[in-house]
Amino acid sequence: MSTSSSTVGQSITDRLKKTVFRFDASDKGELRGFQRKMFGERVWQVDEAYNRWLFDEVPDRDADGPQVWVCKRQGQIVGQQCGIPFRLKARDREIPASWANSLMVLPEWRMRGAFTPLAEAQLDSRPLAMAIHISDSAYKAYSKAGWIDIGALPAYVFPLDTRRCLEASSLQGRMRTIGTIAGPALHGARIGGHLLSRATGARFEEIGRFDGRADAIWRRASPHYPLIALRDLTHLRWRYDAIPCASDYRRFILTRGGEPLGYVVLRRETWRKEPCLAIVDYLCEPKWLWVLLSHTLRIAATERATALICRTLNTRAERTFLAMGMMKVPDRVGFPVRVMAHAGPDAGIDREAFADRGNWLLTMGDGDASFLMHNTLPETAGLQPEGVAVQG
Repeated sequence: MSTSSSTVGQSITDRLKKTVFRFDASDKGELRGFQRKMFGERVWQVDEAYNRWLFDEVPDRDADGPQVWVCKRQGQIVGQQCGIPFRLKARDREIPASWANSLMVLPEWRMRGAFTPLAEAQLDSRPLAMAIHISDSAYKAYSKAGWIDIGALPAYVFPLDTRRCLEASSLQGRMRTIGTIAGPALHGARIGGHLLSRATGARFEEIGRFDGRADAIWRRASPHYPLIALRDLTHLRWRYDAIPCASDYRRFILTRGGEPLGYVVLRRETWRKEPCLAIVDYLCEPKWLWVLLSHTLRIAATERATALICRTLNTRAERTFLAMGMMKVPDRVGFPVRVMAHAGPDAGIDREAFADRGNWLLTMGDGDASFLMHNTLPETAGLQPEGVAVQG
């Protein structure tokens, strides 16, 4: 009886898998319609330049083509799963991996066996799959499928204008008391950090695009982080210099005596109508983080930002963030940036290592986290719908 049930179950699974295909150019028109129906008109997912950058120009692209899979039922596309290939440095070796991206199924086809074969198509492509900025429904589905819950990226906030920050928050009733105490303390932390950075002789330089110093920073800093996605020159140029919205990012290099020490990538954000500056990505040895942040705070103050925000998982840095006056925002506030991983047998690393938050350096520059935070195209942006092949 059990053998028969197992055989029937396997037969159904195999049949469902046969409804999922890697994207083919002949499906472009139909997939384009699916994307518009599911995501709308003025989003990155339907922009040709964005799709070309994300799927065709991504480093470490699969030999079989872009990581885009579609599910077809009754002759039509009812779902899709995309992936962003990358390499994860796990101590002294690199693991081929993929960030899960935009798993979507038509409402009328949900709970009808489309989700699982789409997700498995991505899992079969690389030894390691990861997902970031996960919705509640996807989180539940991945949990049932045995994915490892790494947790959410903590958010650290440095209020540069305490009055405006508190007015925009839910603490208005206590604003005067908190502002009186926090204002001088935060100002002192900022000034102290700036004096320390000057004493080290470090220089903070804004650059138009990443150059060869990025590789030197990677070689110097990456050994301090057991688990970190590759951030060499090739990756940084693709991620921040080649992206269609490259002008949204500001890149800075920290050096001392001409020696590259670290980098930071900034972008303007709006929080409750207040202008803020966000650290999208950064990398340096832990001992240089204070200096890197001090210079970044100076830039944020010059830009008259209400606050500097950094969403990152980096337990080695938490003391530095807090000592500098940055406040840790509870995960329950806002939309948690969850991270999950699925390690196949070929990944060569156990679940405990992935589940240990102390092993990771993750930022909003990983996966598609920052794309989802700013998904809608500005009104001034011109969509290029013709030739759109895949969804991001």
